Amino acid sequence: MEQRLNWIDVAKGLGILLVVMSHAPMNPELKAFLFAFHMPLFFYLSGAVFRPKSISTWSFIKKKARSLLLPYFFFSALSYVFWYFIVRHFSFSPGEGVNPVDPLSGILISTPENYGLTYNPAIWFLTCLFVVELVFFLYHKVSKGQGLWFFILFIGVAGYATTFLEYALPWNGFVALTALVFYGLGYKTKQIWSSLSWRMTIPVVTVLFLLVYTVQSLNAERIDMRANIIGDGFYFYLAALIGITAFLLFVQKIDHSRSLLFLGKNSIVILVLHMPILNVVRAVFHYGLGIDLSVANTLPWTILFTATTVLLTIPFIFLFNRFPWFLGKPPKQTNDAPQKAFHLQKKAAL
Repeated sequence: MEQRLNWIDVAKGLGILLVVMSHAPMNPELKAFLFAFHMPLFFYLSGAVFRPKSISTWSFIKKKARSLLLPYFFFSALSYVFWYFIVRHFSFSPGEGVNPVDPLSGILISTPENYGLTYNPAIWFLTCLFVVELVFFLYHKVSKGQGLWFFILFIGVAGYATTFLEYALPWNGFVALTALVFYGLGYKTKQIWSSLSWRMTIPVVTVLFLLVYTVQSLNAERIDMRANIIGDGFYFYLAALIGITAFLLFVQKIDHSRSLLFLGKNSIVILVLHMPILNVVRAVFHYGLGIDLSVANTLPWTILFTATTVLLTIPFIFLFNRFPWFLGKPPKQTNDAPQKAFHLQKKAAL
């Protein structure tokens, strides 16, 4: 079990690096490649850690509200204040033309319409995951896990149908239907992954990623799950599943990477803070160093923006781990049993 949890955390660590990279200045083709599978991957990994529990629906809601909604609203409020006073005044930000009321109401609605998430575009994942977790919990509670493949097929068709609608549900309810496909697959197939030899891993992963690039290039749309844009459903699911497969095959070979384990275990902090921090990094390069951000989108620039942003999140990781309540985690319990036992023995001796 420890090894399985290791690869999931390593996958989250490497995956969150791809998320940060995808939001940095980047070549459009590389961005389309990453968007083809990086968010489906995170829903897959979330499903892989789902454990059926005999608890009431209300208890489940309270648990997920603490772990997902509490961080969402706390960091949304922080991000909005930072956006209002600082980020919206940057020339490379659309903030100057945005009515501040729209992103303020967007905190409650959590959809990208009318710049509702412009204060922190990446944070949508938390509310969407809350909906996904709740729906899957209810499905499993009623069905006991029976008919999962039919559920995945039905929910996938329903999700694809919603992409033709011109409106969105709060908390990305329509996007959650598509996300449930990957969540269910993660729950169902988490045990199939095994490690190949390096001799096999490198060529197989390379070929699979080339297939992702090719399949995505056939899609008329650049994937954007947050906006419920997936283009051609066949190409979307094919590219996403191939990308997840290639990614997880590679992860099996690096599942003891301490740095990726650290990032994976703290991926929620990076998720909620990397966009505000990235905007500061972009401002420093633009205003401080006079860099034209419109041309600073080659791979070396992308890596530099990504690495700088991730490094700057590390102090915040240590800060919020000291106050885990803000991350929706219970405070760490100190084990004072040995100390109590010592005092009891001392008292008895007296």
